[in-house]
Amino acid sequence: MHYSLRCGVALCALLVLLTGCKQSVNNTWRETKGYYNTYLNTPAELEFAEVDVEAAEDNLAAMYTPIGEELEKFVRVIDAKDVFPDLAWVDATMKRFPWLSGIAVVNLEGNVLMQRPSVSMKPLNFAPLLDENKDYGFRALRGYVDETPLGNEAYVAMPFFVDNEMKGLVVAHFDARNLVELSPNPEELVVLSGKKMLWSGKYNFESTPFAQINWEEMLSEESHGVFEESGNSYTWLVRYVGNIPMIFGTAIVEASAS
Repeated sequence: MHYSLRCGVALCALLVLLTGCKQSVNNTWRETKGYYNTYLNTPAELEFAEVDVEAAEDNLAAMYTPIGEELEKFVRVIDAKDVFPDLAWVDATMKRFPWLSGIAVVNLEGNVLMQRPSVSMKPLNFAPLLDENKDYGFRALRGYVDETPLGNEAYVAMPFFVDNEMKGLVVAHFDARNLVELSPNPEELVVLSGKKMLWSGKYNFESTPFAQINWEEMLSEESHGVFEESGNSYTWLVRYVGNIPMIFGTAIVEASAS
């Protein structure tokens, strides 16, 4: 597939302070960009696309914001749990974030010490989280996306310690099909992590350019953008959950001339 990438960001719009609901939307949008540019990469020089970039970003941000805010709350909760949790914490976290599929505590050998619910609908695979060859920070969140016949499952894990020695992981896992229900227009969204589709919305994912892009290369240079393929325009942003890049995208619906 041939497509021309035309990333567009109205940089001056980031300095405009808006009010009400739009203020919350744009704050979350800016926080996502700021996190990437501060901690993961420096911004590249961008070109402006021939679309209303600010309107396109606002449209995606409105759909993404409830999800982004929920993910931020979730990350803060699990990132703070570096000790062995009790059942009360596990049950409270499951109740607070009902889109989670489950929470498990595993030791360094991968043996399950605690799990809620006790039986999972999908086969659970904790091994990649314990792989010594992974480039994980000692106390940092880690994660990956597992492909299963019942749908892809995202894992986010925090190491827990006893006497400052790592003893295992507190692992939360979820299916993005539950998470996107927080969006006001989930059918308009595409959610993926690299080449792994998490949610396709109303789209035939394989026929969209989202399935064809080399996201590893793209994310080394950009954290958001607008591109065009076969006369259609699309906008996207990335939100990292631990070390999992979750890419949210949508098609741009351009207003017809009156």
